[in-house]
Amino acid sequence: MKRPLSEAPKEPVHGSLPPFPSYSQYTYDQILGAFTQGPDRLRAAIAGLSEEELRIRARGPRQWSAHEIVLHTTDSEIQGTYRFRKVWAQSGCELPSYDQDAWARELDYLGSCTAEDRENALELLAALRRAATPLLMRATADYWNRWGTHLAYGKITLRNVLELYADHTERHIAQILQIRDILGKPTNLPLLLPDRLDLNSVHSPAITPTRP
Repeated sequence: MKRPLSEAPKEPVHGSLPPFPSYSQYTYDQILGAFTQGPDRLRAAIAGLSEEELRIRARGPRQWSAHEIVLHTTDSEIQGTYRFRKVWAQSGCELPSYDQDAWARELDYLGSCTAEDRENALELLAALRRAATPLLMRATADYWNRWGTHLAYGKITLRNVLELYADHTERHIAQILQIRDILGKPTNLPLLLPDRLDLNSVHSPAITPTRP
């Protein structure tokens, strides 16, 4: 019989590599809830901003605008969807690396990507999450402990991949809310996972980690 997400094991096994940071303050249901609601919440975070406001790097010249954050979040999710399925099907596998800065630069998020591209990205993010959620909902204890090796973070279980991407949308929603505050356009959108996943505590010192 399949076990619901709330009954999944709470202590993934990591072996000899440094363990992925704990997110045990949140239940599986809270993490899955943030994951499934992420696309709608990201859309809500940018609602009411003009095209100019969406493209302003309000936090500083080297910090992404809200427009860039949306495009990045979906490009990262493409990696995440593949990682979910690869860990599920090939436990013990190596997970592909991803240079978020290269993607942002070479795909020219700010210069070439249009409002239509941004809308397509939001729709794709929602579709990718809809595709991943049924798989996660039918995971048994065995599947939650399946794992892969991440270039920056070492050994991560299927649960860790879920934590990584649930945190990822909430992390970027928080950044957009900060942008809105700077622009004088605040909105009431409480964070579902206000405690951030501490990724800096686990990545290899020889590698500059990308997020996620």
